[in-house]
Amino acid sequence: MSKRELLSFGAQYFTAMKIILSFLLLFFIGTEVLNAQEISIPDSDRTSSFTLQIKGLRKAEGEVRIAMFNSKEAYTKEPVHAVVLPVDSTAVTWEVEQLPFGEYAIAIYHDKNTNGKLDTNILGIPKERYGFSNNARGRFGPASWSDAMFVVNSSFHKVEVEIK
Repeated sequence: MSKRELLSFGAQYFTAMKIILSFLLLFFIGTEVLNAQEISIPDSDRTSSFTLQIKGLRKAEGEVRIAMFNSKEAYTKEPVHAVVLPVDSTAVTWEVEQLPFGEYAIAIYHDKNTNGKLDTNILGIPKERYGFSNNARGRFGPASWSDAMFVVNSSFHKVEVEIK
């Protein structure tokens, strides 16, 4: 690979990492919520007892920040739930007693030092672990709605996300 190609690849990689960082910062830094408080109220008789299991936490420290979206149009823009939970083990569970049936996608990151932001290295690459529902990963940005989306249509629904 020539020096010019290497520099071009580096610039593309840096741009991709900035997109990922911008996405995560937009939704998690700007969302100021109290621990374990949701920001929506179910408006449907058809609801599910929903459980999210977050795995892949290396240490029991800091907090996890969760954003749940309920449509392709709202995805990465306006979460229906935004939650901050303390990390007291290497697996964290979040529950919603009455989640309306529908389509959802979840984005999560582990704020190890509880500074309210996703820490990155000098190239803009996240130093803290993050993930999306269905363990989807985006190419040069967040996972797509179609890759992260799941359907809640039963009285009990459980989703597991492994952050990386």
